[in-house]
Amino acid sequence: MNNKVIITIAISATILAQSALPAFAIQSIGGQKLVNQVTREENQSSKAAQRQGTELQNIITRSNTLISNRIASLNELSTRVQNDTRLSTNEKSTISSNIQTAISGLTALKTKIDADTDATTARSDEKTIITGYYVYAAFEPKTRYLVILNNLQTTTANLQALVPQLQNLINTLKSQGKDTTQLQSLLSDVSSQLQTINTTITSGITTVENIPTTSEPASGTFTSIKTNITQVVKTSFAKIQSDIQQMRPLFKQLISSNSTTPAPSQAATTTTPSGTQISPSPSASPSTTP
Repeated sequence: MNNKVIITIAISATILAQSALPAFAIQSIGGQKLVNQVTREENQSSKAAQRQGTELQNIITRSNTLISNRIASLNELSTRVQNDTRLSTNEKSTISSNIQTAISGLTALKTKIDADTDATTARSDEKTIITGYYVYAAFEPKTRYLVILNNLQTTTANLQALVPQLQNLINTLKSQGKDTTQLQSLLSDVSSQLQTINTTITSGITTVENIPTTSEPASGTFTSIKTNITQVVKTSFAKIQSDIQQMRPLFKQLISSNSTTPAPSQAATTTTPSGTQISPSPSASPSTTP
């Protein structure tokens, strides 16, 4: 083989080696990039899973606290209802049943949240603590106002039971010729105030009972009820108290003047011609002469 052929082969081999090297280098570099990219994605995915797991646990922990606080408030409210001496048995039963229904629902919701496996579902369930019960915004104030209104209704009924008794006493005094005009006017005002209280309470109970606990109450709903209680009912009770305080001394005066002390009986006397008054001696049994 001559030198020219050897040189040609060497040059060709060099050209082939140079032309093949870039392709191999590019392939090697591209493969490493792919490996690096996959590694980064795996790391990111792992971190995302960790973040999601942490977020899920945070949601569960927060939800458990929210539910526990609400159940504690409802249990406290239930105890108050059971210890209320002015509520009837039926009223206690109805209110307590509503409270227990809410407690059972929240307990079941806690169980579901504790079993959630992804943050999205847990977050949605967490919102239900608020939107499904509205314990603080609706349920609790609704129950408390029902208790207050029912108590006021009981107090009103007790006062109403006194009205016919007072009226009978006034009628008795009037039949004895006593002037009962002022007493009658005060008692009429008591009856009028009781009617105002009853109307306000009945309307308030209807309004409260119709307040839903699965949605946020309209703005001012409870404020309006509170205003009626403080301005209408409280004012009327104060007027009744004033009327009764005025009636007491009037009754005492008329009843006292009705009892009279009979004057001591005096025997008939005889006036003699000399002007001397002689009372007749008690009659004696006639004596017999033996």
